[in-house]
Amino acid sequence: MNKKQIITLLSGSAMASGVAHGAILYSGPVNEVLPVGGVDYMGSFDMNGDGVGDFALGFAGNNNQKPYIQGFPTGVPGSTVLVGTNQNNLPVTLFGTMINSNYLGPTSNGSGDGWFNQEDDDGSAHYVGSWPTSQDTEGYVGMELWDASGNTNFGWVHVIYDSAITPNTLTLVDYAYETTPFLGIIAGETNPVGCPDIYSQPQSQSVALGASVQFNVVMLAAPPPTYQWEVGPTNGQGPYTLLSDGGVISGSTNATLTIDGATTDGDYRVLISNSLCVATSTPATLVVSPPKATPTPQVLFGGQTAYFNVNVAASLSPTFQWQTNGVNLSDGGRIAGSKTSRLQISNLQVTDTGTYDAVVTFGSTPVTSTLASLTVVPISQETIYDAAVLAYGPVAYYRLNETGNPATTNLLAYDNAGAFNGVYGIDVSNAYDGVTGPDPTNGFPGFAKDNAAVLITPNNTNAWITLAPWNMNTNSVTFTAWVNPAAEPNPQAGVLYTGTTNDTDAGICYYFEDTGSGMQLSYAWDEGGANDECEFFQSGLYSPANEWSFLAVAVTSSNATLYVFNAEGTNSATDESYLPNPDFDPNGSTNQVMPFNNPEYIGTEPSSADSFNGAIGAVAVFNQTLTSNQLQTLYSAALGVLPPTYLQVALVGSNVQLTWPSGTLLQAANVNGPWTTNTLATSPYYTVAPAGSMFYRVKVPLP
Repeated sequence: MNKKQIITLLSGSAMASGVAHGAILYSGPVNEVLPVGGVDYMGSFDMNGDGVGDFALGFAGNNNQKPYIQGFPTGVPGSTVLVGTNQNNLPVTLFGTMINSNYLGPTSNGSGDGWFNQEDDDGSAHYVGSWPTSQDTEGYVGMELWDASGNTNFGWVHVIYDSAITPNTLTLVDYAYETTPFLGIIAGETNPVGCPDIYSQPQSQSVALGASVQFNVVMLAAPPPTYQWEVGPTNGQGPYTLLSDGGVISGSTNATLTIDGATTDGDYRVLISNSLCVATSTPATLVVSPPKATPTPQVLFGGQTAYFNVNVAASLSPTFQWQTNGVNLSDGGRIAGSKTSRLQISNLQVTDTGTYDAVVTFGSTPVTSTLASLTVVPISQETIYDAAVLAYGPVAYYRLNETGNPATTNLLAYDNAGAFNGVYGIDVSNAYDGVTGPDPTNGFPGFAKDNAAVLITPNNTNAWITLAPWNMNTNSVTFTAWVNPAAEPNPQAGVLYTGTTNDTDAGICYYFEDTGSGMQLSYAWDEGGANDECEFFQSGLYSPANEWSFLAVAVTSSNATLYVFNAEGTNSATDESYLPNPDFDPNGSTNQVMPFNNPEYIGTEPSSADSFNGAIGAVAVFNQTLTSNQLQTLYSAALGVLPPTYLQVALVGSNVQLTWPSGTLLQAANVNGPWTTNTLATSPYYTVAPAGSMFYRVKVPLP
């Protein structure tokens, strides 16, 4: 090894927290290569130059999978590898890392050794830090020397491990040690007194609008330096402008610059100077992403309500201005929240189709969000079944009649009620492949003649649809779906399912097999624990193969009722296991409230990939428990029977709100007419400011 040399270090601010004055004992370049050996260790070195070996590098016996570095606690002073994992794996760190009392603690075993990887009993190796196999890897390892008085001097060792050659090698590049206890040392630190030497450059960042950003530089210098941050255009060349504290800027003359609310792109660099010279950091580029307008895209039926949101990552208070197709919106009529982060458009009209964005302004800096699209499906395209579903205010309604190719287009499954869109798996078949749903040709004239569905195949993780979280927080919910099994469903096969990532499952599924009849319909509503799965409930309900059935699960706080509607009739079963039972659970329990904030799924129970086998169509979710009569109304609508018609009037604030399930709203100044069509009104809601008297009624066309 090369002769050691004392290098004095004098620095008041090596990091933002500062580094005290001290001296460093540096080995100089060593570059000693250690091959796999037949002894416990090969190659020891004396870090503090006292004539006693402090550390050794080598391989465990002939094991090229297990290089290590070992400290000798019996030395004077003793030595320990700074490591913090249970298996004593070394935390290989980067150049410029501070090694001090905040670094990982020492090894737990008495010999103070740490492995660069850990071999399992089966011979497989698990590399630590950034050290994968089959390439040269290098890094720094934190060390400490200590004495009987409890003084600790920190140091670093620079090593390279080459696992791509045979035998593997471990190279000791160099090392260093602080001569004054407790001060800390920077990995790779060898800087003599003199000009500022930048150990760690400020790093480029991409952040959301309004995010808090910090740029940091790690350097050493003696005499202590001063700092001055600058900003320029994102070209790496300037010109640069000096920054000063104020507004969103702080730390402009410190090692760490803080921008508390980033709004624009820029290159940031720092000038570091002392009485000897000036060092300039490389520029770090800040890219501020525009806020996102969500959700997008939205494809909603006329008469529904659209919501757009824009979020900014900031503690500041920006202003907002929503616009559509470049034209500013204002509150009034069907528009609310045009100058807030959440825009609402109620009673959607076809003319609302377009793109929406928000101009977000911090101070005097306006930033325009990304675009979000809205397509309004005319009410004239509603089927009788569509109208019946929408009349009950679903949270989500997936008609599953998309015609794109799931295998090539990353196809969206549109939610035509709430914009909680889903994504087709690439192996799902749909209208593109000719999959048909319930329609007039198979006895359901309440659907369109070209109504489609999706085909789910079991044991295929690419053959289901993943939905956006519904963000409900309820234990009063109804799931509905149309199914046409190709064969008997698999045990626990999911039709519509949520949860599995936080011990909360809910949905429609199959479980109990009754020999001779097939797999019975069941449901899931589990609130944690090891048994989250489809309920083992003997419902006695079946959905015949090669036949369309309408399924529903209606959940309350105390029970769940399952329904099957098909050509054989209507059947239901209620699971009341949550009610008090003197023979089992005298206190009873409840279906707990669930947040529904995880992805949802059509066609599977994803934790075990228990997929449905057959076609699924027209899936709906309601944030309420529908009654048996309401579910019968939905099934009757599929058969072409119009749902009951009603018109309700209520005072909402200072306005009058009319509610009706389907049809055209007519109005007249006199109860005897003449009656005219209100072209601005679409079901299920119409809100109007009262002005004199007006009579209303609803006209529903025959199927």
